[in-house]
Parts: sequence; structure tokens; C-alpha cells
Amino acid sequence: MADVKKKMNVGLLLSVATIACLFLAAIFAHWLAPYDPNAGELSERLLPPSKEHWFGTDHLGRDVFSRILFGARTTFLVAILITVGCFVIGTAAGVTAGYFGGWIDGMIMRAVDLLSAFPGRILALVIVGIIGPGLMNLAIAMIFTSWVGFARIVRGVTLSVREREFVLAAKLYGLGNQKIMYKHLLPNVLPQLLVVIALNTSWYMTALSGFSLLGLGIEAPHAEWGMMISEARPYMRDYGYLLFFPSMAIMIAVTAFTILGEKLRDRFDPNFHR
Repeated sequence: MADVKKKMNVGLLLSVATIACLFLAAIFAHWLAPYDPNAGELSERLLPPSKEHWFGTDHLGRDVFSRILFGARTTFLVAILITVGCFVIGTAAGVTAGYFGGWIDGMIMRAVDLLSAFPGRILALVIVGIIGPGLMNLAIAMIFTSWVGFARIVRGVTLSVREREFVLAAKLYGLGNQKIMYKHLLPNVLPQLLVVIALNTSWYMTALSGFSLLGLGIEAPHAEWGMMISEARPYMRDYGYLLFFPSMAIMIAVTAFTILGEKLRDRFDPNFHR
């Protein structure tokens, strides 16, 4: 038992440390990047990794390491935006449905079932095709298709605690519905939501990179890991480092968030079996 807890703590600490390092790199990209990520010298195009350019240069002579750092900023910013949007909408919908029940619950859950009937990425792709490509449009599309997961979990937990003594006591005390929902019910939901946030953030990152790979995300010349992979495809046979470094960045970030989510799930739900 002690060995299991030790392994869980090590995995949790490693994932948190990795995410913290990536997050700090994104915040301080302006100071850490040795070159302007969007400025290139054609005379220095497609240079291999060296002391001057740690990750080499791309087809336009731009420093790949600098673009990785600024790409982290883009990826984290949009992933956080999507997470916050899904958290706010999903939590509000789930708490409202679970607390009031009846026709309000039925109406909200029918909307959830309707959106859940379609694969999330395909529906997001359709929405982006309608409203147009771009990072903000992509974020809006992903929020629209992803909040339902939050709503289901919040509703389930709310249903399980709404008849407990502390909730009934709050009603007898005369507290309003909003105070009961967000001061008494929401704290019971947050542990499960932390797991969902961590796991979903990894999904958002892969989705963002995938859409950018298709040309539906951030627009050139700004840096984003998926776009860097897309730009590297014509040169991947002879200049594999152009594909390797952004792919590794995505893999490290996604793995860290996935491990964090699993370790949090093990901590908050020790009876869970994979």
C-alpha cells in the first residue's frame, strides 16, 4: 500500500513539475526565446540543431526553439480558455439540472444528449467550417461541443448530495437557491472536476494541434505546435528535426496532463479500477 502511494505521489509530482515548467516557459517566452519566432533569415534556412540554433531553423530561417516556446504560449492560452468556458457552462448547467430536477433537468439533459450524439471533433470541425477558421473560432467551437462532459458529471454529483442534511439545513435556514448551489453543492463537485479538467486539457491540446495541422487553427506566421508540424511535412524526409521537436512538445504536454488526471482520479476515487 505504501509503495502504491509512493508511486502515485511521484507520478503526481512529476506531472505537476512538467506542467509548471511548460507553463513558465510559455509565460516567459519573450525572455527565454533567443530569437524572434516570426523573423527569419533565408540565408539560414533549414539549418540543423547547433549551438546557435538549439532546435535548428525552419524553411524560412526561423529559430525552431523560439517557435516552440511561443507555440507553448498559444497552446496553453487556448487550452485554458476552452477549459474555463467548458467549466463555467457545464458547471452551471449541471448544478441547475441536478438541483432543480423536473422539467428544468429534462430540458438541459436533452440538450446534453443532443450534443453528445455527435462526435465532438467532427461537430467542432463542422462549426469551424461554418463560422470560418481561426484560433478564437476554433475555441468557440470546442467549448460548444465539450461542455456537456462537465455538465453530466456535475449533475450526477449534485443528484447524490442534494438530499443530504447540510443541503436540507441550508433550505430550512432560508438560504436562496443560488447560495445553496454554489456554496454548498459546488464544493462537493470540485474534486471530480479537477480530474475532468486535467484529462480534458490533454484532449484539447491534441485537438488544437490537429485542427492547426489541417489549417483551421492559428494563422501564419504565428507559432503553434500543430502548425509547425503542418509546415514541416514537406521537409520531414530530409529535415526530420522540424517534425520531431513540435511533436515531442505535444507528447510531453499531453502525457503530463493525462498522468495528472489519472493520479488525481486515484487520489479522489481510490476504488476506481482501470
